[in-house]
Amino acid sequence: MNKITAESYSLRDENGNWLGQIVLTSDGMYASVTDWGNLSFAWRNFGEGSFEDFLLSINQGYFATKMYCGIAYLCHTAKVEAACNRYAEHIFPALQKMLREKRGKG
Repeated sequence: MNKITAESYSLRDENGNWLGQIVLTSDGMYASVTDWGNLSFAWRNFGEGSFEDFLLSINQGYFATKMYCGIAYLCHTAKVEAACNRYAEHIFPALQKMLREKRGKG
């Protein structure tokens, strides 16, 4: 079994305001504490590349759906689904930007 590693990202908006902290693990776990909610999900089959490659390849709508799926067993309402969409709108682009910059493709 490969050793699982984790990396933490502190996200900020274009004005430098704190958005949140994201933790990614090499085996596909996403966890967050943010100004837009504290959400998590684990993708256990994300393809051949790295988990970061996978996150860079998906779109915001798919990401929002997974954030909602991660908590839908607790509460299933249109309001919670809308909150997950807002979360994805604010958090996911900032994470993808940081991952691209990390690779020198900003």
